[in-house]
Amino acid sequence: MGARQSSTVGHEEPKMTVDTSAACDARAVEDEEMTREDDSSDDEWRALIDGVKRKERTDLGLPDWQKYGFATRRARDFEALASAGDEPPNAVPRVQAKGLSVEEFSERYEKRGLPCLLQGIPELEGWPAWEGWAADKLCERFADVPFKVGKADDGQPIRLKLRFFAKYLQRQMDDSPLYVFDNRFGGRTDVREELLKEYAVPSYFPDDYMAVAGEEGRPPYRWVAVGPKRSGTVMHQDPLCTNAWNTLLQGRKRWVLLDPGVPRAVAKARHVMNKDDDDEAVNVFVDLLPRLRKEGVKTVEFVQYPGETVFLPGGWWHCVVNIDDTVAVTHNYAGRHNFAAVWRSARSERPCWSNRWLRALSEQLPAVAEKAQQLNAEDGFDMSKLLQLNRERRRRRRERRELRDLRRARGKAGKSFDEAAWRRKRTENMSASDSDSTVSTSSSASSMSTASSSDESGDSVRR
Repeated sequence: MGARQSSTVGHEEPKMTVDTSAACDARAVEDEEMTREDDSSDDEWRALIDGVKRKERTDLGLPDWQKYGFATRRARDFEALASAGDEPPNAVPRVQAKGLSVEEFSERYEKRGLPCLLQGIPELEGWPAWEGWAADKLCERFADVPFKVGKADDGQPIRLKLRFFAKYLQRQMDDSPLYVFDNRFGGRTDVREELLKEYAVPSYFPDDYMAVAGEEGRPPYRWVAVGPKRSGTVMHQDPLCTNAWNTLLQGRKRWVLLDPGVPRAVAKARHVMNKDDDDEAVNVFVDLLPRLRKEGVKTVEFVQYPGETVFLPGGWWHCVVNIDDTVAVTHNYAGRHNFAAVWRSARSERPCWSNRWLRALSEQLPAVAEKAQQLNAEDGFDMSKLLQLNRERRRRRRERRELRDLRRARGKAGKSFDEAAWRRKRTENMSASDSDSTVSTSSSASSMSTASSSDESGDSVRR
């Protein structure tokens, strides 16, 4: 999305003997006005981006976004990483989807919990996204749609219109840039439905046991991602022990995997961090992984190329950095081979939703529901007791949050505070947050970046 430029190549001006001084003066005035307008727009954009950064990393000052210099003085370190191949070679197998049946994939990789790279799925399965989801095309097509680029300290999503993100994508020099990673696909029903039509769950992943409980309240499980160079995710394991697939449509990503049995304290590498180190993906790859390897920690690194789909079984530690500007789509799922691990995790971490899930399984997949009940019996797990405790904990948390917000509002408004009006407004906002179509598309400065409290957490699985 570059600025428009005029061209006179191949165009011959008519030969006229007229006085052009007035026209030149008018053009000079026009150019000066356009420059002032561009400068004003640029200042407004910079202020917007700075505001988003302050919300995303309250622990950093604005200069700290570039303090490691991975785009400047340490650019060679990053470029060396970007040019490196798989290490060790062929540790994660690459398999052509064209010659692999679903049954073969299931037996070789999914059932055994082994990562792999499947090549050629978007083209083979006819995804419109394969040709249509370049970053510049998405940013132009959905220019005035705010996508999620982070999460504030209070859990609220931070959203940015793609026309502003496109400019950031072109100009940014940050060590670990802002990253479009949106489980609501823009937060608007029409945009989400449009994007969902342009790709499909690959045929190798037919199971989606969580889907039987419906979309409402379901833990976040799918994301569209537009990642600038050097952006990425910290070292983590995916939530609820789910398996994942990640299809790359533009650019390259570098992954590092650690065995599921590696202790969390080791995987997080805090013990090898210096005082001024960070744990963002670029820091992990450039600084922390070499130190871990010196301590004998075994790592597997590989590059994911456009058209490749990473299959990642649940439990594997992983960190991912974008070594180019990238576009990807990723899903997490529960199926026949990982249901036991997912169920044991979900019933504890998401007890209310898991209760609904179990009821839905009983109606639609009774054999799977029977397996869940069997696991509960084997483990002596009392779902009803935990459910009651969780409901009480959520009630107390809501009360504490409401009291805190009430005190803040009263302190800000002073004697003019109207508590009844405040409570009405709060109720309206909570109701509106359940809608997918409430995100503003206004182009005013105040609505360039908008938030919707309906967004659920999913940042820890950014890829």
